[in-house]
Amino acid sequence: MLERVLVPLDGSETAERVLPHLRRLLLGRSAEILLLRVLDATSPDVSVMAPAYEAEAERYTRRLTFLLMNEGRRARAIVRPGGAAATILRVAREENVSLTVLSTHGRTGLSRLVIGSVAETVLRASPSPVFLLRSFPPPIDGPSRGRTENTPFHSILVPLDGSEHSLRVVPLVLDLVRPLDARVTLLYVHEPPGPNPHWLLPERPLEDVERLLREHTVPVTTAVREGDPAAEILAACRTNAADLLVMATHGRSGPVRWLFGSVTENVLRAADIPLLVVPARAPKEAARPA
Repeated sequence: MLERVLVPLDGSETAERVLPHLRRLLLGRSAEILLLRVLDATSPDVSVMAPAYEAEAERYTRRLTFLLMNEGRRARAIVRPGGAAATILRVAREENVSLTVLSTHGRTGLSRLVIGSVAETVLRASPSPVFLLRSFPPPIDGPSRGRTENTPFHSILVPLDGSEHSLRVVPLVLDLVRPLDARVTLLYVHEPPGPNPHWLLPERPLEDVERLLREHTVPVTTAVREGDPAAEILAACRTNAADLLVMATHGRSGPVRWLFGSVTENVLRAADIPLLVVPARAPKEAARPA
């Protein structure tokens, strides 16, 4: 499923922090990595020094491409003019990517990329899953860097609200865990009654999903917690020593509230592990696990 991965970079070290975690995700895979540098026409640097800016972008993406190729990976550099979000989405469609990888903090700052025009637009309209790393995760550097990059994700937390939309993550989870030999924890949060609860009683028992994963020899457990969904998801990450969180963008309450409301937004702001978001616009065949 992960055959071609798009990695938009803005030239900052913060944006490049996704690369070690991407290497972890792609262990055992031969996916092609597309490094994208967008030349934003609204930037003063581009309008005033366009040729020099484009040359710098070419050198930057070419250098990172060579580094990846020296690791034995297939990689390609792409430099495009245009607005950041629109260009990321256009390239994702043109290249038929299976995953887009973003840092939630680049040159434009935390608020702009978490709930602003770039990540918001990409997450709303992405044709493929999006792998997000929060602004300032614990750095991977020093003597442990190589060991971390070569350590696969071992504990994946999958919050489900029991709706058919949330079950879109299941095929991707199955595809992820096979080469990683990871264990999966399915989480359902029972939210106390209120005027607008995020999660109600599940339409489909989580035991069905658990049974499906077991049939594919995936180590899996199911956890049920009570309280605020975002807070309980974060607590479950710590309890289960999760190093990857997989969520759907569309639950019972609709894509806007689910993605940018108190659940996913709060999780993204506070989580110190990567978040893999499966969009509402998933293929129809992925909506229900067989």
